[in-house]
Amino acid sequence: MSPSETPIEAATGDPPLIEAIGDGVGVVERTGEIIWMNNRLAAQPPEVMARFSDTCRDQLRDGIEAPRRVHLRHFSTGGRSFEIVISPLSPKDPQSRAVGVLYETTARERLADRVRQVDQAGAALLALDAKIVNPLNVAERLKLIEGRIVEALRTIFRCEEFELRILNRETAQLELVIGKGIEPLRIGMSLFAHAEGNGITGLVAATGDSMLCTDVVKEPRYMPGLVDARSSVTVPLKLDQRVAGTLNLESRELARFDDEDRLLLELYGRYVAMAMTILDMLIVERYTTNQRIAGALREEIAVPVQNLRTQSARLRVRLSSDEDALGVLGQIERSIEMLEGRIRICTEGSRSILGLDRIDRDRGHDTVISGRRVLVADDEAQIRETIQTVLGDAGAVVDAHASGADAIESIRAAAARGAPYDLVVSDVRIPDRNGYEIFRAAKDASAATPVILMTGFGYDPNHSIVRSSQEGLSCFLFKPFQATQLVEEVRKALGAEA
Repeated sequence: MSPSETPIEAATGDPPLIEAIGDGVGVVERTGEIIWMNNRLAAQPPEVMARFSDTCRDQLRDGIEAPRRVHLRHFSTGGRSFEIVISPLSPKDPQSRAVGVLYETTARERLADRVRQVDQAGAALLALDAKIVNPLNVAERLKLIEGRIVEALRTIFRCEEFELRILNRETAQLELVIGKGIEPLRIGMSLFAHAEGNGITGLVAATGDSMLCTDVVKEPRYMPGLVDARSSVTVPLKLDQRVAGTLNLESRELARFDDEDRLLLELYGRYVAMAMTILDMLIVERYTTNQRIAGALREEIAVPVQNLRTQSARLRVRLSSDEDALGVLGQIERSIEMLEGRIRICTEGSRSILGLDRIDRDRGHDTVISGRRVLVADDEAQIRETIQTVLGDAGAVVDAHASGADAIESIRAAAARGAPYDLVVSDVRIPDRNGYEIFRAAKDASAATPVILMTGFGYDPNHSIVRSSQEGLSCFLFKPFQATQLVEEVRKALGAEA
């Protein structure tokens, strides 16, 4: 090395090597003056060069002492973030001059910030306080989760058009849970977790691999969703390595999403999968707990009721000559039968309607319900017939169906005749269709037709209630419900004043 050369000049016979290091390299005096820099540092804006020199100067003044001869410092300016690796130019005089290597960290810190946002949004999705959640029914809980998902997608991905689907492991069907801005499938159409013939969503669910589509026009597997969509990103919702569903974002901008979005959406999708699984576990727990309690109650009252009947029979023999006593005994026996009947109805849960004996069937037709045409769809004959009787006694003309396909056919036929139904009442679980499809058919036939959905113990495997609520569902009833509640909700749906 010649006396006129600095150590860095002597070590760099090949200028391209220096230009390839970081985003700039410079030598700084203790005063803060940059006495040498490569072209990349010289090309930086003046404010970046100023912060570079000030940071190196401050490190020199703070000291670069052995054994720590390399220091890392950070600064930000003009919306950009940087870090500088600083070391002494000469080991013999570590306090006079320093070599600084500049690295821009804006993209890395932005990514780290977005990862933190995803983690915070995921934690908010899972941290549902019991005081908030416990009073809510299933639909309200899902609505709460939906609100948090919408906010996260808007904040982190600047996107409000999306579809969340859950995989039914028995049928491989991808059932829509939450959708914003994306056209729903036509009635009778379904998506399955199959690599062929089920669009990008079906492919992602089948393979477990996410897919970024920068131009949907050039992607033959894309199925129309968002009107005028140009790009999309679809990720699997995974629990461990098992696919639980899919999350699909769409945009009208070309190449709106990138690989960073895809990776972050995969991360957020894991939180969504956990939240939806927890919700489904709560639903199943509530359903099975009610069934277990109902069975236990029936067993517990069986022996006491039988004893009451036995003792009543003995008393009837002994009091056979006392007409007044026999009259009282008859009232007791009828009360025992009524008690047993009410308990049986209550424990039948989703197959029953409560309080039928409290409806005055002699009061005549209801002025709001009388003459209205109502369609009832439920595969439980007892429920279907009871609703038909209750509303028929109030003056309604009721058509009842046990299958979803028959119900939809009747809805469409009535609309085609120019006489759409005034009200549709349907269970969310019905053979060959679900509650949402019946709701959608009713609204497609006549947007003015109100719809009431019913579900047992809040069980809604297709999440029909929440999807329908987004689109104008009049109300939902959780079985077993009171007959008076049914009548009141029907009156409201038909326009009665509250």
